[in-house]
Amino acid sequence: MILLLFSIASIAHLLALHFAPGEVALKLGTKIVPILILIFFSFWEASWKDRSGKYIFIGLIFSLFGDTFLALPGNYFVFGLGSFLVAQIFYSIGFSVGNPVHIIRLIPYFAYGALFYVWILPGLGTSLLIPVGIYVSAICVMGWRASSREVSRAAFWKSVAGSLLFMASDSLIAMRKFTEVPIPWIGFWVMLTYYAAQFLIYESTEEN
Repeated sequence: MILLLFSIASIAHLLALHFAPGEVALKLGTKIVPILILIFFSFWEASWKDRSGKYIFIGLIFSLFGDTFLALPGNYFVFGLGSFLVAQIFYSIGFSVGNPVHIIRLIPYFAYGALFYVWILPGLGTSLLIPVGIYVSAICVMGWRASSREVSRAAFWKSVAGSLLFMASDSLIAMRKFTEVPIPWIGFWVMLTYYAAQFLIYESTEEN
């Protein structure tokens, strides 16, 4: 049921992006519905009471704030960035509860974060150097913590895939905002990877 509802809501937003890009209210409304669905089912199924589920639940709520800020007209990028930063922190905590450190698994995430940050650095501007640097660090830590979980095989791969898709979505946003790399349908790919990431992260709490 949740997969069907989430898929329909996600497709509705992608269609709104394509057919009504200038309708702010429609884009905002359709954008937040998929995350509202995950929040509702998290609460309804009590997965938020799990030892890590409660942190994922809080992360979903801050993701909802981030979605809202980034969809509003005007310059709310920093507020959206801050909301998603908090979400990443809570996801990282959720992935870390009861799991080992596995410091060696940090290496590929650290390398990617450092190289990507250096690449987009010329387009950041002075005011965003530190906020974006902190965010890149946070999302790479989230990916590392997902890869360090010792849970069921299904839960592990859902969290790893979800974190990697989240990193891909945020990387595309950064490329669109801070570089001149042309990517056809970039808004579509940003939201597709984002929704897939959030769903997989939500699903990863069910088998802890």
